[in-house]
Amino acid sequence: MQNRFSALVFALLLGIVGAFSSAFSQDGIISGTVKDAETGEPMRSVTVRLKDTKKGTFSDVKGKYTIKAVAPGNYSIIFTSVGFSSKTVGSVIVTAGQTTTINATLSPESKKTEDVVIEARRSNDAQSTILAQRKNAAQVSDGISKEEISKTPDGDAGQALKRVSGVTLVGDKFVYVRGVSDRYNNTTLNGAGLATTEPDKRSFAFDMFPSEFLQSANVAKSFTPDLPGNFVGGLVQLNTVDFPDGFSLKASISSAFNSNTTLRDNAFLSTPGSGSDWLGFDDGMRSLPSSAPGNRAETDRLVRDAYAGKEDAQNKLQQFGRDLKSDSWRKDSSSANPNTSVNLAYTDIYEVGGNELGIIASLSHGNSYGIKSATDRNTLLADGSYERKSSGSVSNRSAGIGALVNLAYKIGTTNSISFKNMYNRSIDDETLFLQGADSAQGIDFRQFSAQFVQKELLSTQVSGEHTLPLNNMLLDWRYGYSQSERDEPDFRRLRYSRQSTSPDAPFIADIQPLGDGTLAGRFFSNLTDKVNGGSFNLTIPVTAEFKVKTGALTEVRDRNFTARSFTLASNDANGLLGTDFFATSPDKLFSPENFDKRGDTLYVREDSKPSDGYSGTESLYAAYAMIDSPFEIGSEQFRVITGLRIEDNTINLNGFFSNGQVANIDYHTFDYLPALNLIYKMNETTNIRASASQTLTRPTFRELAPFEFYNFNDLVNVRGNTKLNRSQVENYDLRFETFMGPGEVFSVSGFYKNFRNPIEETLSGETGGKPDRTWENGGAVRDSLGNIIKNGFANNYGVEFEFRKGLGFLGSMFSNFMFGTNVTLINSALTISQGNSTETRPMWGQSPYSINGSLFYMNPETGTSVNLAYNRAGRRIVSVAQLGRFPGLESQGVSPHWYEEPRDLVDISISQTISSMFDIKFVVRDLLNQTLYWKQGDRIVQSNVFGSTFSLSVSYKWQ
Repeated sequence: MQNRFSALVFALLLGIVGAFSSAFSQDGIISGTVKDAETGEPMRSVTVRLKDTKKGTFSDVKGKYTIKAVAPGNYSIIFTSVGFSSKTVGSVIVTAGQTTTINATLSPESKKTEDVVIEARRSNDAQSTILAQRKNAAQVSDGISKEEISKTPDGDAGQALKRVSGVTLVGDKFVYVRGVSDRYNNTTLNGAGLATTEPDKRSFAFDMFPSEFLQSANVAKSFTPDLPGNFVGGLVQLNTVDFPDGFSLKASISSAFNSNTTLRDNAFLSTPGSGSDWLGFDDGMRSLPSSAPGNRAETDRLVRDAYAGKEDAQNKLQQFGRDLKSDSWRKDSSSANPNTSVNLAYTDIYEVGGNELGIIASLSHGNSYGIKSATDRNTLLADGSYERKSSGSVSNRSAGIGALVNLAYKIGTTNSISFKNMYNRSIDDETLFLQGADSAQGIDFRQFSAQFVQKELLSTQVSGEHTLPLNNMLLDWRYGYSQSERDEPDFRRLRYSRQSTSPDAPFIADIQPLGDGTLAGRFFSNLTDKVNGGSFNLTIPVTAEFKVKTGALTEVRDRNFTARSFTLASNDANGLLGTDFFATSPDKLFSPENFDKRGDTLYVREDSKPSDGYSGTESLYAAYAMIDSPFEIGSEQFRVITGLRIEDNTINLNGFFSNGQVANIDYHTFDYLPALNLIYKMNETTNIRASASQTLTRPTFRELAPFEFYNFNDLVNVRGNTKLNRSQVENYDLRFETFMGPGEVFSVSGFYKNFRNPIEETLSGETGGKPDRTWENGGAVRDSLGNIIKNGFANNYGVEFEFRKGLGFLGSMFSNFMFGTNVTLINSALTISQGNSTETRPMWGQSPYSINGSLFYMNPETGTSVNLAYNRAGRRIVSVAQLGRFPGLESQGVSPHWYEEPRDLVDISISQTISSMFDIKFVVRDLLNQTLYWKQGDRIVQSNVFGSTFSLSVSYKWQ
């Protein structure tokens, strides 16, 4: 495969060699740097053009520009940027074969826009910079800057991204773009792939990425060949700070109060934790004890030998049960403390070897508490009536630390090398208590679980950017390594029940003679995900305006998942222990003295299956070639970006089916991914864009793995599908955009996507009386062996509106106000046929609309800023029911799928600058505190109330 990949890269590079011949003319070059006249900061995205010619370019992030292939002569250069006065430099002499250096400074246009211009001049942080990048980008894209994030209450990348047009946030950490679910999106950090921390999802958990670490977040919505082809909705590009402006040291601290959680008497549920939980990891207290057998076979042998009266086996089995720490079952009630967070950030520039070395370092720690009250967890029978109906609360404590260290070294003016590192570690400690009834079994029940998950994410990369002497070709490269680990030590669950016909009877722990891990069990799992790879891009300026770009990428992703499940059992077949024994609290029930040598009271069995674990490797080799060239039709100016990307991908997965049969999967695909982007430049501030491309999304390890697990929160069995196919998608985009002033934009976009074999989560049936959830290619028809014999198709289309405008045109009293909104309207259709039944429904995860709005006020004289933000996403399917699964609902014309209902989110942020070094900020998140509902028809299957959060932060900055 690697030989084939090498040949592929060689062929692409060979194909562009002819372009070099025109690059060695005896023309001259003009280059230089553009800076802000007041601050001396470099200015990016400044338009630089030669007067009375068609030659020109834009300054880069460091303010540098280069105009190549300039015929010898005398020229005038015009520098323009939105919000700044233009400047013309005359009598510029260009000599054949030489470089003429012309530096320039630009000044703000007028005092009336000074408040906006000040922000725009922060060339690395300002929203106006993001808009300038968007105006000049090859793709249809949207983004949010560090400056804009600082105006919001958003504490992590996910919360910030929901402000971007067409982006919605699900579960406070997963991003949907243009109505398609998180599994259809991809994420990079500083251009490199990221490992995932989620066992059942392809997506990145954005709540692990503190917003303080972000320089900007961009969402590419159309494809060009220099981007990964494995995305459909959007490619989320997270960027950390590359090079500092100078010395600064900033410390901040915040505290938050939640109306549903903080200081409520005995409302917060928890179980005993370890001494290091506050740092984001368990110190080993929850680990599987050393007395545990090595595997399922050893456990079964131990149980058999203990039954046979072998004393050594009896002793070992008894010791294992006693070592499982009965105290970990203790359910405590307390008042939750306020949430807290601290952050320290440092930047500076040093001179090393006559060149600049930039250092950026940041350290953060957070601790938070949350209660989801009035929690409903229900499931339905096939006729649409309630099977299980319950309510209660979920308490969650989160804690974590994060660190970022970036080094960048400039070597002269043509070379730079960066070394970027990020580390994050966090815990989620969740305690659930539900009470309800199961009509199918005729019981009332109480359900308790304690789930502790610790996550670790490491990303490190080294990259370089070099302007080569060979006609100023630009070479950039990077090597990145990312590793995540998700450890779930000792997920405990226990159900108590009684007959519904005996309401006065006590609730009895459901301890079965042979055990049932879904009723009384302890689960241990570990997931490790590693991604490493390298890439390069070579940009060849054939002329000053026509560029050829080529590059290649290799990326290897390794995953290893292990799990062990134990169930608590009792041999009390004759009921000698009595009701009182099984009616006691879990910590007393599972106390060490109740584990005897023969298991006549309690003993431990293992119900792990061979399928409870898998390992896999995914290898991706890609190469591309593309052109970026302006052209004219009459007096109208256009730009075309087109090319081809080739991706060679292999997924190797090793695991077992639930029956013990070996499952070895070798899934190989080879894809050609063309793209065409056309830009009509109506004037300096207005573009019309059109694009067409083909992308794809591949099945993940988890979606393919036959591993089966009972989701105690959602009350469903979850298993993979070894016959899952990739989904191929055709994408079409059209956008009108105009940039009126600093930070201002108006745009209207339309898009259409056609899916072949879309991948969806599906409720497929029942096992052991519990619903099954798996992944399926929506609409596809399979033969008796599970192979697709007829492809399924779906489409997704919609429009996006974005408007962002200063309100000074309404009068002087509104000069400090900025209004912004973005609205996305989406429709999708997937047709399913099964037997004589046919259904057309929206795609899984697609919201018919999303709305963002903000009203921002900033008074530069008083240092006061206020931001009011609004967010709402429409009703969307969160779990698909197979056709015929709920005939009672379908016969009434009621959709059988689980839908998340919309709710309104309103946030307020108020900031006050006390001095040049001291700031305070007050934030209200989720002011309306509306209930989140999941419904099946008109029946509630889940509901949660989160509460409103009020926070106060203080920051102090030395510079």
